[in-house]
Amino acid sequence: MAKKIKGVLTQGTKVWIKHGDEDAPTLTMMECITGIQIGDDSPTEIDNTCLDEEDTATSEFGLNKPGEGSITINTDPKNASHMALLQAASNNETVEVYVGYSDGPGEPTLGDTPDFEVTLPETRTWTTFTARLRESSPTFDPDSLVKHSIAMKRQTKAVTQYRTGA
Repeated sequence: MAKKIKGVLTQGTKVWIKHGDEDAPTLTMMECITGIQIGDDSPTEIDNTCLDEEDTATSEFGLNKPGEGSITINTDPKNASHMALLQAASNNETVEVYVGYSDGPGEPTLGDTPDFEVTLPETRTWTTFTARLRESSPTFDPDSLVKHSIAMKRQTKAVTQYRTGA
C-alpha cells in the first residue's frame, strides 16, 4: 500500500530575505536556517461598554497588531547568508521575507529599478511579510552549536499564496 502524504513537509522549506539599501536591494537565500517562527497577529480591543451596563464589559475588534517571531540559525561565520542576516539585525533593518514551502520548486526573482519587486513562481506555496529585525545575543549550550535566534517584529500581515503551477 502506498504511503499517503498528509501535508507539506518542513524539510525543503527555503527562506529568502530582501534587504539592504532600498536603491539597490539584495535578495538573499538563507542557507541552513534551523527554524522560523512567523508569529500570530492579535487585534486590539476597543471598549464599547455602556455606562448603564452592570454585569459585563463589551468590546469590538480594532486594528491588527502583527506578530513577533524569529529566524534561528546555527551560527556559521563562513556562511554569507548568516552574516547578512546578523548584519541586518544589528542595523535593526526592515526586510521582506519570502518563505517557500517544500511543495514544489522555484525561486523568487528580484526585478529591476525603480520598484525592485520580487516575483514568486506559482510552482510552490509562499508565505510573505515585511519585518523589522532586532539584534540578539548568541546562545551557548553544552554539547551544542552556537545559535542565534534573530527576533522579527512583523510590520505587515503574513500572506500565504498557495501553489497553482505544476
